[in-house]
Formats: sequence, C-alpha cells, structure tokens
Amino acid sequence: MPRIGKAQRALDRAHEHRQKIEQLLAEPDCLRPWFLDWVESQLKRDRFYIYSETEHAVLERELERLKPYRGFAGYGIDELLRAATGYCADCDLDDQEFLERLNRRQPSQLPQWQLLHLVGICRHVAGLDVPFQEDLEAALTVAA
Repeated sequence: MPRIGKAQRALDRAHEHRQKIEQLLAEPDCLRPWFLDWVESQLKRDRFYIYSETEHAVLERELERLKPYRGFAGYGIDELLRAATGYCADCDLDDQEFLERLNRRQPSQLPQWQLLHLVGICRHVAGLDVPFQEDLEAALTVAA
C-alpha cells in the first residue's frame, strides 16, 4: 500500500474543512452573522487551498457552539421564548427580529449562542429571574 504524503494529508484535511462548511451553509439560520460571512469567504478560496491551523480552530470552536440545547437553568426554550416575547416591544430592533424568527420556527432546541442570546433578553429586558451560572455547562440542558 502506498504511503500517503504530508501534502496529501493536508489536502484531505482541507477538503474535510470545506465539507463541514458546506454542511453548515445548508442551515444558515443557526449561524451567527459574522460567522456566516467568514464561512462564505472560506468557500471562495481555491479548491486546493490548504487552510491554516487558526482557520481549522475557528471552525471547530463554532461547531462546538452550534451543539443543540433544550433549556437553561431549568427553563425550557418555550418558557424562555414566551417570557421574552411578552416584552418584545421593549427590545431593540435586532432583538425583536431575533424573537420573531424564533417565534416563527418554535424550536425545541437551540444552539448555544442563540440560547444565551434568548436568556440575556429574558434576564435584562423581560426581568425573568434566570440565575447567573458560574458553570455554563451545568446550566445548559443538552438535547438528546
């Protein structure tokens, strides 16, 4: 069996990187706006471009933040969404659009960044008594 060289391994890893990005673009609603721009710029590169370790790290970090969760600190997503929606008029325009998108979808689980955005609205705008958690992983309810 022939040996696979260092350059071929790097190219294979670059193709895996592109595949992950293409899969992410299938559901752009769950991506943060800056990350969506970054991902689209990554795909504009030549097919044989070898991505840097930093580019791989950014992708892996964001993939971790996209892991779905069902709730926060004992509150389900539906409870948090109901509480935040009641105070939608007190939110700024970006938060109102965010809540409208969530209300249209009625999700049962959200990626970490969207869940934390919703918790922030509940805590600061709706006045819901969501406890601050020192241990973020303990507060998040992982989706099955």
